[in-house]
Amino acid sequence: MLNKITHQLTVLAAKKLLETNQSENISTAKSVISIVAGAYIFQRGIRNIIKHPVISLQETLLGAYLIHEALKSIREIYPDKPKEVSQVRKNQIQGNDPNSAVPAFV
Repeated sequence: MLNKITHQLTVLAAKKLLETNQSENISTAKSVISIVAGAYIFQRGIRNIIKHPVISLQETLLGAYLIHEALKSIREIYPDKPKEVSQVRKNQIQGNDPNSAVPAFV
């Protein structure tokens, strides 16, 4: 009984996280929560693979998806630092958007 309730709560929490707007980045705190929930769901699916193979496969895939989406959004929020000198100089103009190829004040 308790197992069923925790399973339903886990699935409900995962659905809420997946219903976020995909066009916007989720915040870092939501990403961390998604990673923790995804890791829990993933390990739960791996642990119960022999008892309930279909549900365990679904939980494993859901957990992996939550972790993947959270890591992807964190990577979009915190982009890589420039590695080449030309990239650093391009961004030294005040007001220049680092993601834009054309400088703002030319």
